[in-house]
Amino acid sequence: MSDSGTPSDGRPSRDGEEVRAMVLGTYHMDEPGLDAATLDVDDVLVPRRQAELEELTDSLARWNPDRVAVERPYDRADAVNALYDEYRAGERAYDREEEIDPPHPFRNEPDTECRSEVVQIGFRLAEKLDHERVSPIDSPTKLGNEEVEALRERGFEPETKVSASLPDPEERVREWGRRLADSSIVEFHRWLNREEQVSANNEAMFDEYLRLGEGDNFGGPRLLATWYERNLRMVHALWRAIEPDDRRVLVLVGNGHVPVLRHLLEETPTFRPVGPRSHL
Repeated sequence: MSDSGTPSDGRPSRDGEEVRAMVLGTYHMDEPGLDAATLDVDDVLVPRRQAELEELTDSLARWNPDRVAVERPYDRADAVNALYDEYRAGERAYDREEEIDPPHPFRNEPDTECRSEVVQIGFRLAEKLDHERVSPIDSPTKLGNEEVEALRERGFEPETKVSASLPDPEERVREWGRRLADSSIVEFHRWLNREEQVSANNEAMFDEYLRLGEGDNFGGPRLLATWYERNLRMVHALWRAIEPDDRRVLVLVGNGHVPVLRHLLEETPTFRPVGPRSHL
């Protein structure tokens, strides 16, 4: 799929029927520590970063999506939108940290939501477009399973049949941190959504887990299936969220979701994924 949204696989376009879905891979600006590797992030509330976030959302607003979907649990939509309403009403400011009561309605952790990409990009963009609501579409799922744990406990090492040259995940995250520190938020997202960055997480997951199993133990493939099921649920939640008149939807998710969501959206007749880089 090209950045302009033109199908690159030779399939006929279904203009007039499909919903263009721009999948924007981002990073967790509040760094909640939910991923395997932790990115060293700076404070997005400082004036420099706030100006960059304004620039980023101004650029995205020019694409004029009818809906903004965010990576928060679909069943917390009322809590997410209650907080969004407070930003729209001016009761909260994007450059200010304030307590949320009750604390953190999304992850049950100490509040850092004001710094999250959901607020700083998702809410800010939706407000610029005068949207009444944002659409949480996530379905958080534990990836591990007992078969994987059993293999790890006894130190199982899968056979290497073909050598694959992949970057070390921890070094990759360190590279992200260095680049983020030296870039504007717009520049970083333009780089983060390059094909080699988008595909890196999926390649690493398949390298680690597809080979993890033996005999009747398919723990690694089961884990990958769980990852795909989570993303399938997200596409289903997105389908639930759209209205008949919607023609563009922006999907704001962690960078690791992008290749799976993009593939699933390509296979779903309702949607046509659009690359974000030409709009940054």
